[in-house]
Amino acid sequence: MEDKYPKRLMEDGSEPQVGQINNSCRMSILNKIKSVLPEEYEIVKGDPVFASIFALYENGLGYSARLINSIMCRQLVTKIRHELWFVFGKKPLRFSMQEFNAVTGLKYNDDFSDDSENWTYDNGFWSKLLRRGGIITIQSLMKTHLEAAPSWGKQEDRIRFVYVCVIVGLVMAKDEKKAIPHSYIKLVMDLEKVRTYLWGLVAFDHLVNSIMEARKKLKNPISYILNGFSYALQVWVMEEIPVIGELLGEKIDKEITATRCSNWKGAAKVSYDELLLVEKSIGKKDVVYPYISSTGNDDVLVAAEFMRSDEIKDCEVDNLDALIRTCYDFGDHIWESVEGDSVEDDNI
Repeated sequence: MEDKYPKRLMEDGSEPQVGQINNSCRMSILNKIKSVLPEEYEIVKGDPVFASIFALYENGLGYSARLINSIMCRQLVTKIRHELWFVFGKKPLRFSMQEFNAVTGLKYNDDFSDDSENWTYDNGFWSKLLRRGGIITIQSLMKTHLEAAPSWGKQEDRIRFVYVCVIVGLVMAKDEKKAIPHSYIKLVMDLEKVRTYLWGLVAFDHLVNSIMEARKKLKNPISYILNGFSYALQVWVMEEIPVIGELLGEKIDKEITATRCSNWKGAAKVSYDELLLVEKSIGKKDVVYPYISSTGNDDVLVAAEFMRSDEIKDCEVDNLDALIRTCYDFGDHIWESVEGDSVEDDNI
């Protein structure tokens, strides 16, 4: 029996060119914080826990909604729960926790003891908020509380303000109008808990869920919403397809293989026509990496520390992995696609 492989979400050449992605991950948050709370900004920036995200902002890498939409439309449909597969120029690409960690450097290993319910009341802004159970959003923080923050009596509260904005507005990148989970605020009451929390794991899962949810909206020619730290998805594409990386930006240090989002700068401006041209021009000699890790490109297939106990086996993905390991030339591979309207089916 002939081996079967994952099918494309959309038929090659049928990918819609959406006008706008309502991206919840906005670096403008850091710009506002830096101008109003410069001292607290520098303190939080100096904390290694989110250093790669601050470096991404400081280096000025732009956001390319066209690249994000292009790769979103080139998904492969699998049964796997904790990784995504895409295809570009007929070549398969994996986006798993391993790749997310290589891009962001955010903590993923499970040595965190969740006792965030135990926090100390200190009569400050966040303590009062937690005690009265008030609702607060990123939108209200930036529009109302940011202007008032310099007058807060406790610098600790201003520092916590920066952490909350980074966590909710960038790492998790939730809708700015949605209530901030009090669990995040309880975490920042003890910064040691923030530093040991599994931000890489929860941010990756949130981004994957957001991408899966956005599948239903990809055929909308006007716009759709994408939550989560989608900058990681963009940098991952730039790393796995070097020709796209060169088109969108410039590497600061060509030897860096870990926390790669802190190693790019550039405007990231590209048109759909340019991306299509790149895709059509990819040939046998062009380098495209199916896998990346914090130690290099294609050097680790699946690192043991990234395996999840509740993962679902997919024989079609196993067949694809086996094909990649043989250095198979995908130039002549025929990628089938799921049938028409079944793209909208919640079962996919």
